[in-house]
Amino acid sequence: MTAPRPPADALKSVRCPRCGAAFDCGRHTEPFDCWCKALPAVPAGRLDPRGRCLCPECLAEALMPAPGGLGASGEVPPPR
Repeated sequence: MTAPRPPADALKSVRCPRCGAAFDCGRHTEPFDCWCKALPAVPAGRLDPRGRCLCPECLAEALMPAPGGLGASGEVPPPR
């Protein structure tokens, strides 16, 4: 027997790939309605190619300019 699927408009509890914190993600809601849409977009060169969502704290950190600007690679800082 399979577990019932949550409604398409429900947030999903997930773990942040950087820090491991649990948070509610609305990536799969229809229509899209997640807390992160109120924030600016992360520059494409700084996105994790695996495409997993970050928790509010790690996303805010990823949006902060690096001291002295972005590094040559423009990458998001590594996990703590």
